[in-house]
Amino acid sequence: MHSYANLTLVGPSQADVVAYLKRLGTVAYVAPTYRNATVVYHEDLASQEPLAAELSQHFECPVLLVMTYATRVLLYVLFDKGQQVDAYVSEPHEDLTDGATAPPGDPERVADMFSRPTAIRRLTTLLSKPGTEGNGYAYAANRHGDLCAALNLPTFAVNVGFASIEMGELPAGEGFDPAGLVHT
Repeated sequence: MHSYANLTLVGPSQADVVAYLKRLGTVAYVAPTYRNATVVYHEDLASQEPLAAELSQHFECPVLLVMTYATRVLLYVLFDKGQQVDAYVSEPHEDLTDGATAPPGDPERVADMFSRPTAIRRLTTLLSKPGTEGNGYAYAANRHGDLCAALNLPTFAVNVGFASIEMGELPAGEGFDPAGLVHT
């Protein structure tokens, strides 16, 4: 397993996202829109948050930025209309939290942003469960997969980033068409 990052936008179409990224001069892969969600695999890991905020503001939509670190740590930052509204880190890690408490995520806010009120209990469990081999959450990608399932987001966002696509490891999952992947 490897570290990866990607952004999922709810609302705008792939064509609109591609056109905007091209205007910005942003290098990324953009998956076909599925279930009203468009996944962006951005090249520059260091500028994921500013891009997520920019896309959220421009399209006036929720954008979920998901990153993994050291195989087992899942991070997300949720933006709405350009503003960060929630953040989560699955477990403390000195490289990520500088000794501060890891942000726990807000299951109600996330469920609300993605119109999934029935998922609050499920989200509460998956965000609070410690990562162990026994529950599968020792791997951040497994937690990410459960997060996507709970929010009805494309699972082809899981375990895939720009670098893996560049190496020929394409996203996979329901609704993904490799012929529709666009490079900006």
